[in-house]
Amino acid sequence: MTFPSRPKQSAVTRRPAAERGAERSTVDAADRARAGFLTYLVSVATGIEAPRIASRTRSSSRAARARQVAMYLAHIGFAWSMKRVGDAFGRDRTTASHAVKRVEDLRDQPGFDRLLEGLESCVRAAPKRTDLKV
Repeated sequence: MTFPSRPKQSAVTRRPAAERGAERSTVDAADRARAGFLTYLVSVATGIEAPRIASRTRSSSRAARARQVAMYLAHIGFAWSMKRVGDAFGRDRTTASHAVKRVEDLRDQPGFDRLLEGLESCVRAAPKRTDLKV
């Protein structure tokens, strides 16, 4: 007995996420700006260029690790949900969750833990979001 094969959908014929009933993005311009701040903060600390960290592709293992650190800082420092972290960094919530778990596992290394402590103190020192008009 043979079953009819289901035709594969290409990226061109696939319906947009909004039409597929996907959840709306929780990201706004302020969240993207804060994600950019974290990206540049990690760039300064690691020496990896911010565009490589923010790249849509994996780029290199060092850039991917730096992106994971930035996502971890958003989750820990800003108390963002995984969905919000993923949206702000242009990734899926499962990618954000994986990033946080990887960084938490690496905190067992004393040098890496010291780096994260320094970055976390910078995030805590960052201005809080206000409704003040400047």
